[in-house]
Amino acid sequence: MPGRLRVIATNNVAIFRHLAAPALTRLGVTCEVVADHDALLAAVAAAPPAVALIDVELAGGNGYDACRTIKHAAASRATRVALILPPRGLVAIDRTVIDRLAESGCDDVIAPPLTADDFYAHLAQLTSLPLRRDRRIAVELEVELPSGEAARSVAGQVTNVGAGGVGLRLDQPLIAGTQIAARFRVSDLVSPATSAVVAWCRPADPLEGGHAAGLMWNGDVPLRTRLLLEQVALFDLVDERDSGGTGLTVSLHGDFTEMTRFESLAVQLTGATDVTFDLSAVRYISSAGVRAWCELLGGIAGVRKRYRHCSIAFASQASMVPLVLGDGEVVSLEAPYYCEPCGRDEVRLLEVGAIARDGDRLLAPRLTCGACGAPTELDDIAERYFAFLS
Repeated sequence: MPGRLRVIATNNVAIFRHLAAPALTRLGVTCEVVADHDALLAAVAAAPPAVALIDVELAGGNGYDACRTIKHAAASRATRVALILPPRGLVAIDRTVIDRLAESGCDDVIAPPLTADDFYAHLAQLTSLPLRRDRRIAVELEVELPSGEAARSVAGQVTNVGAGGVGLRLDQPLIAGTQIAARFRVSDLVSPATSAVVAWCRPADPLEGGHAAGLMWNGDVPLRTRLLLEQVALFDLVDERDSGGTGLTVSLHGDFTEMTRFESLAVQLTGATDVTFDLSAVRYISSAGVRAWCELLGGIAGVRKRYRHCSIAFASQASMVPLVLGDGEVVSLEAPYYCEPCGRDEVRLLEVGAIARDGDRLLAPRLTCGACGAPTELDDIAERYFAFLS
């Protein structure tokens, strides 16, 4: 059973709903909800939690002062505090708000509404919860060993695809250093034999069972192998309408390069009226990848499009090439932060509602360092990095 992680939250229905999600319960997250400022401070003083999620608009006081009190008390100094802004559009987020957030010493800022995945990402960057970056693509892997042993089939899943190899979850272990010929089968598609080396293999998480392994390509990768893996690893699509949602959610993965083809995704988006793109796992985009992406967007012009958890790679391209967003709306994005005292780089998730406007200037919240607790700053020029919000 995972270690318990205790959270205290003020009475925010949307936040409490996320905290009560089964995925967090399985990870050992427990939650106590308090009604007002005094009840919050009493609960924290009685038993300091790992995390406090505090509304800035708080009955009996305000979240800024509550955060400052928690951070200054010796017993609760280690509690990580995220301040929750009012829902977007209800209150202007300006320089005054940014300054009050910084003066409070808060570790994070949350600006509802936000998805369950983005809420989890905030908790993960505040605590030791695992980042959910990998994904599971069912494949059958046939491994031929060079020792003359008969080829054997090893059931597994691809968790990551990169230029240098693939990550796997396997039912059976492979020996590190073994030269193999691998064939990947996905539905009725089969790759040619592809030379690889088992770079590493270890038992997977005890809760999951099996083994985790990494294959490193040995020499040139056959084009059919690369195209097959890129195709199955490029995107996942979930029809939220089946569960009461409003449209499609498309999670994209890996690199957008000259090898990337969006034709199969374009077919699945035919007739869609509302699409949310999750871009947290997009690692790199080349100029050829930008062209392919913009061609995809051109085919769904007029469809309502939202972009959530835009990775730094995607956000950087959007800042330089407006067509990367088309007529869509950015909901949340990663931003680079830097801690001067300890020289640490951090990637933090921001909702657009947490970015302030001061006349023509854009201001990012100043957050504390996850390592030393010192204030951090956006490691870029805000007007440049957030150019697509202008």
